[in-house]
Amino acid sequence: MKDEPKAKPASALPFKTVTEELTFLRKSTRDLIDTYATQLEAEIVHLHSVVQADAESKKKLPGSRASDLRDVLMLLRSLEIKPTKGRRRDLKKVENLVEELRTIIDRWQ
Repeated sequence: MKDEPKAKPASALPFKTVTEELTFLRKSTRDLIDTYATQLEAEIVHLHSVVQADAESKKKLPGSRASDLRDVLMLLRSLEIKPTKGRRRDLKKVENLVEELRTIIDRWQ
C-alpha cells in the first residue's frame, strides 16, 4: 500500500495562480466567442448584400438563379435551432448553413 501524500496547508497551494489562470481563460473564451460571432455575422451580411444587389439589379439574371433562390430559401427555412439554449451544435448548424449558402451564392459572381 502506498503512503498517502501529506496534506499541505492552503497557503502552500497555488490557489492564487489557478484563479488568475481561470480569469484569463474566461476572458480569452469571451474574446474568442466575440470574434467568432463577428466573423460569422460578417459572412451573413455579405451574403445578404449579394442577394439584395441581385434583387435590385436591372439586368436580366440567368434562369438558374430562380432555382438557386428556391434552394437558398429552403435551406434557410429548414434551420432548426434553439438560440436560448446556447448549444454548440446549434452554432455548428448555423455555420454549416452559411457555408452551404456561400457555395450557392458564390456561383453567382
